[in-house]
Amino acid sequence: MNLNQGQKFLAWAILLLCVAAVPVGLLSKSSNNSSAENSEKNSEKGFSVLGAKDRILVVRLNGAISNDEGQSSFFPEPGSSSAVRKQLHKAAENEHIKAVLLRINSPGGTVGMSQELNAAVKELRAKGKPVVVSMGDVAASGGYYISCAADKIFASPGTLTGSIGVIMHLYNLSDIEKKIGVAPVVIKSGQFKDIGSMDRPMTKEEQELLQILIMDSYDQFVTAVSEGRKIDKEQVKKLADGRIYSGRQALKVKLVDALGGYEDALSDLKKTCKAKYNKDLTVDEGRSSMGFLSSLLESKLGGQQVDLFKDVLPESMKAQYLRQPLWMME
Repeated sequence: MNLNQGQKFLAWAILLLCVAAVPVGLLSKSSNNSSAENSEKNSEKGFSVLGAKDRILVVRLNGAISNDEGQSSFFPEPGSSSAVRKQLHKAAENEHIKAVLLRINSPGGTVGMSQELNAAVKELRAKGKPVVVSMGDVAASGGYYISCAADKIFASPGTLTGSIGVIMHLYNLSDIEKKIGVAPVVIKSGQFKDIGSMDRPMTKEEQELLQILIMDSYDQFVTAVSEGRKIDKEQVKKLADGRIYSGRQALKVKLVDALGGYEDALSDLKKTCKAKYNKDLTVDEGRSSMGFLSSLLESKLGGQQVDLFKDVLPESMKAQYLRQPLWMME
């Protein structure tokens, strides 16, 4: 969507007013509730509008999984991999967050970040905090890598999941280069330094080396699923040929625990917490202020959907969407 200059001016005006209102609100809170605020600072290790109440935190992971930290210099993008990682780590340290509902809607992504988020879920469980995953439209590959670390997984019957495997995309453009008269010159320090180059066909040795790399990452993925789901590793390998499963199919092969949507997963986690802590916990939806700002902007622009990162921010402040890692867990 393209906003005209007047609409962009309005968007920035609303954004600046909201930012300007923050210190005013903080000063007011400080003058009226200084003792309560100091108490909260001492007890809280992560910000929440619910203060020091014991609660269930809802965390949402959306889109491709990658190390996107630092790509936006203005606001962290809600639901991004790096934002979710920080939320999970803070939840592990916050004594008032007693459990986490992780809502995943992702087709997968890079191996490294998928493993970091898997480890963050394990960190929560190691501290005795139940973690339930609610799968959205899709929670495949890296999305499943993260899910398998949870205590329980809910999927809708039509959710797409599985896709357990690792893939690397490479291209050979040497024939095209010859046709247009391009002759690359490569100076390298070792035999494999330009492995995966698009300027020439891949050698047999290079293909074997990359296959070993892929299979090592695949073994790590299979091991994580085996340990997380408590399924024999050889049985996991039979399921892990890269195929996708519907939620109903995944339930039959024990890749998920139950069929149901977000509300079903939340209800189940509430029951678990009631039994564990002997009290009803408040639910912290963890909504970002960016979501509020986007909604406010949409209402002022006649219902037009606004992406603050694509439509309002200048090019120099946008994420680098075109950067793609060499190999992904797709």
